[in-house]
Amino acid sequence: MPIDLSAFQPAYEKWVEESLPDYRAGNMKEIIKKYPFVVPNGIPWTVYNGQPSNQTFALLTTGGFYLNDSQPPFDTESIHGDVSFREIPKTVRQQDMRIAHKHYDHSLAEQDFNIVFPVQRFVELEKEGIIGKLTDTNYSFSYVNDAVSLVKKTAPEFISRIKAAGVDVLFLVPV
Repeated sequence: MPIDLSAFQPAYEKWVEESLPDYRAGNMKEIIKKYPFVVPNGIPWTVYNGQPSNQTFALLTTGGFYLNDSQPPFDTESIHGDVSFREIPKTVRQQDMRIAHKHYDHSLAEQDFNIVFPVQRFVELEKEGIIGKLTDTNYSFSYVNDAVSLVKKTAPEFISRIKAAGVDVLFLVPV
C-alpha cells in the first residue's frame, strides 16, 4: 500500500497556505474539513499470528507524552504538528509525564496516563505471563499534519528502533 507523497505534497502546501489564518485563530473545525487526507487503496491490515506469551510488545501512543525532567515538549504551535517522537521507559510513573498535544481533552489522561498509554497494564500482562515481554523503551508521538516528513524522516528511524529492539507486536493507541 504505497502512499503517493508527490500527490499529497502540493495539496498539503495549499492547505497550509489557506488554513494558516484559521489555525492561528484556533478554528480547528474549519481547517480539518479542508485537510488533504491520505486515503489508502486498501486496508493496511496484518493478521496477528503467534503466541503473545512468546512475543515482545512495544507501545506507541499519539497522546503527546514526554518526560518532564529530561525531554522537550512536542511543538504544539506549528500548523505542521511535530514529527518527532519521545522514548518512554516502561518504568515511567504518572508524575514523570506531561502532555503536549492541543487536539484532545487531557483531563482523564492526566489522572491516569494508562487511558492513552497503557504501559502499566502491559507490565502487569508481562508479570502474569500473558505477554512475553514489554520492551524497556516505548514511544509517544503528538499530532502530525506533515505526512511527507513523517513518512520520509521519522517513520524509517522509528521502524529501525523497534526492529533493533526485537519487537514482534506494536500496540498503537491513537487519540
